[in-house]
Amino acid sequence: RGFVTPEFLQCNSITFLAIDQMNRACDGTDPNRLDTRIKNTLASLNLKAAERAIDLADASSALSHVRYGLQFAGDTGWSLCYEICLRLHEAACLANYLNSSPDEVLKHFEEIINHARKFEDKIKANCIMIKSSASGNIKGAINSAFIILNQLGESFPSVATPEDIQNAIAS
Repeated sequence: RGFVTPEFLQCNSITFLAIDQMNRACDGTDPNRLDTRIKNTLASLNLKAAERAIDLADASSALSHVRYGLQFAGDTGWSLCYEICLRLHEAACLANYLNSSPDEVLKHFEEIINHARKFEDKIKANCIMIKSSASGNIKGAINSAFIILNQLGESFPSVATPEDIQNAIAS
């Protein structure tokens, strides 16, 4: 059994404080010197803190927790703790989107696209990427959305005729 109990995770303000203290205690420490179980636990705790910070619209805190989480996950994170890595990069995409940092959104989006094991694992990142690119390139964002919908089995005509529109409304 780990050192974190369910009661610990329910107490949000104490959880943030404790995770921040653990992060500070590990600052400057080579994560490779830590036990894999402890690294995974610290990555998971930082993921929970990042997701909670996003819920509270605190993108800056979320990004800090994401950075620590990814640091604890390390270079082997995708193979050893896939779900945590995926969610950390999704949180990074969203927090950077909220923080108006499109280059960072793209960086984490590409990380997800390059490591995702299945199409479903890419959906959240694609949605965030579409939102992010829509602010500067609405046509490109729409085209990206159509590509994703096509991959999901929804097809759209490249040029919609009045008959296409009537049929879509009728169905």
